[in-house]
Amino acid sequence: MNIKPVTCLKNTIKEYTVKKFDKNIKKYMEIHDVYHINDDTLRQIYDSESTLVNYARNKNIKINIYKGDHVLGDMTSASEENRVANKLFVTVTDLANSREKQALIPENPYKIYLNEKTGYRIYETTDDTQFARKYIVESFEDTFLRNLYRTISNMVKDLKAKI
Repeated sequence: MNIKPVTCLKNTIKEYTVKKFDKNIKKYMEIHDVYHINDDTLRQIYDSESTLVNYARNKNIKINIYKGDHVLGDMTSASEENRVANKLFVTVTDLANSREKQALIPENPYKIYLNEKTGYRIYETTDDTQFARKYIVESFEDTFLRNLYRTISNMVKDLKAKI
């Protein structure tokens, strides 16, 4: 009786898991405009692809990442073009009900992005008048990937919120 070597079995298992992961990637995440996105940004997205796909599978969403000029039409002004220059257009679609959210995020992988949550507090003066002041509840310094994760997470919270 001939027994296959263990390495052959290992290779078969590895091929199966890679094919299964590739199938999940296409179902839960797509990166469009690959040739127009900054190489370092693209490398960081590809390195975190398994994390994003696992998150998308868990939340039953699909993540689409485009170059920022994807949202521009034929008749756009220079100010609109400047607004989306060097940005990524991220779309999150709920697979259960096909609702979607979009956001623009900067694509510079070497910059630190400040992310602040603000709130309002009402003050009363001595003459019984009230006024509101904005204050910072939390402040975060995010890298490119953390900014991408936080943006996707916030969009998912908005999508999954009860209407």
